This record gives sequence, C-alpha cells and structure tokens, in this order.
Amino acid sequence: MFRSSTVRNRVLAALAAIALLVFGAAQMASAGPVGAQGAPSFEQPPLSAAAQEQAKLVGVRSAQVTPQLVYAVVDNGTLTGQNFGASGAARIGVGTYEVFFGASDITRGAYVATLGLPGNVGASPSGEVNVVGRIDTANGLFIQTFDSAGALADRSFHVHVAF
Repeated sequence: MFRSSTVRNRVLAALAAIALLVFGAAQMASAGPVGAQGAPSFEQPPLSAAAQEQAKLVGVRSAQVTPQLVYAVVDNGTLTGQNFGASGAARIGVGTYEVFFGASDITRGAYVATLGLPGNVGASPSGEVNVVGRIDTANGLFIQTFDSAGALADRSFHVHVAF
C-alpha cells in the first residue's frame, strides 16, 4: 500500500507540472508578439489591400469638404434655446419624439443622442436613448428615450448630426 500511494503522488505531481507548462504556454501565447527585448510588441499589422485603397484617398477632395453640424436640445418634445439648425421638435408619445432640421438633408449623416437636461446645471435621470432617421423625411430624426429598466419614459435629450 505504501508503494501505491507513492506512485499516485508522483503521477499527481507529474500532472500538476504538465498543467503548469500548458498554462504558462497559453499565457505566453496570449501576450502577443514579443520584441527583441522580450517585451510585448505593440506594432500595427500591415495594411490590407482594402485599407491600402482607402489610404490612397488622402488629399482627394470630396464633393463636400467641410462637414455640416446641426444640433438640438429637446425638453419634453420642445426645442430649447440650445440648438443650431433645428427647426422643430414634437413629443409623439411617451418617450417618443421627432426632431427636424429645416432645409438640411441629413440622410447621409451620423446621428448621436444622449440624455441630458437643458441648461448647464443639474443631473438628468438615468436611462437610454435611441436615434434613427425619421421615415419619409430627409431632414428629421425619430428618437425614443427609456428609463433604466428599458421602459419608454419621457427624458430630455441632446442630439447632434454631422453630415
């Protein structure tokens, strides 16, 4: 019996050593490429063919060189004095709004919205906000605001459009 426990201990020790080797190798492999000094290398990989084509566009003038920016701060569906280019806003239903930007065609723009109070002081209630283009328009946004539980809720928000 003395002999079988010694064999078992040796087998367990060997298994532990193998596990440490495998774990160590996995850790080293996940550290990324290693430079000459043994430190991880933070070099960027080479450009793909598609990225090389994009890189060639530098200096090529586009039809619109300077992007346009419009923005609005909306409080319960009403535009505040903190807006630029916004022509109207309305509350459609609980937590559901539309915002319009006059003659601006924003369909090819990027829309960014965040919850926030009008003015420059205070703390807004927590929650989320979604923004997409308004159907059948070229100058409008459809915005929904939610409480932290995910239910539609009236919230003030700020929205920016770059196009």
